[in-house]
Amino acid sequence: MSMTHAEGCALAVKWLKRSESQKGPGCLVAVSECAPFDNGEIPDAIGFRSIGWEEFSVLVEVKVSRADFLVDAKKPHRIDPALGLGQFRYYLAPAGLIAVEELPPRWGLIEVQGRVLKVRAGHTFEQRQEQLGYRKDYTAWEHPHNRDRERALLVRLLARVGDADILHRELKAARNKFTYAANAAERLSEELRQSQLTASHLRTLLWEAGIEIPPQAARHKGKAIPRRVVGGAGAATPASSQGQH
Repeated sequence: MSMTHAEGCALAVKWLKRSESQKGPGCLVAVSECAPFDNGEIPDAIGFRSIGWEEFSVLVEVKVSRADFLVDAKKPHRIDPALGLGQFRYYLAPAGLIAVEELPPRWGLIEVQGRVLKVRAGHTFEQRQEQLGYRKDYTAWEHPHNRDRERALLVRLLARVGDADILHRELKAARNKFTYAANAAERLSEELRQSQLTASHLRTLLWEAGIEIPPQAARHKGKAIPRRVVGGAGAATPASSQGQH
């Protein structure tokens, strides 16, 4: 397919946010082409995951041509992986552009087929292991990486959002309102359930007393509730007894 670099970066961010249940890295934060504080590596896309014991970064380099892929190996942060970003690293390219066999050590590959992303290699294939407490063994895919530059990049991203403290307080207030509304909804739901039980009990008592309430009676105010005939055919109903005075 014909894919621009910008389109590839957008697809990479989308994949970085893909949940583990969808066979993605499940990054909570993902961004494309964010310039760092210095003149070093500018990642095409990078994501950060911090869930439970899993805390890692994932770099995605977008390649749209063979020449771009081949020249990537000559960059300083590729020659010395510890200078680069991303504990896990992937190339994203159109299908057929890069073969799995020519990937650098510990790199993954994401192929683009139309608008579908197909992972060919990478840490997302690892399964949880019972002997490791149902954790995953990522040692075959981990890179030494520049944590200081990653932390600086995250700080710059947070600064671009605005005042972090104001945002934090607004989010806290919104969570509190949501919790209050959820509790109120649960309380009203329980009250409704109790009312329905009471109404059902009252209908049972009326039926046992010989009074029937047609379904439509509850929807028409002011209409008399007919009494069921009890005690035989000769028993009087409220309607027939009105004329006996």
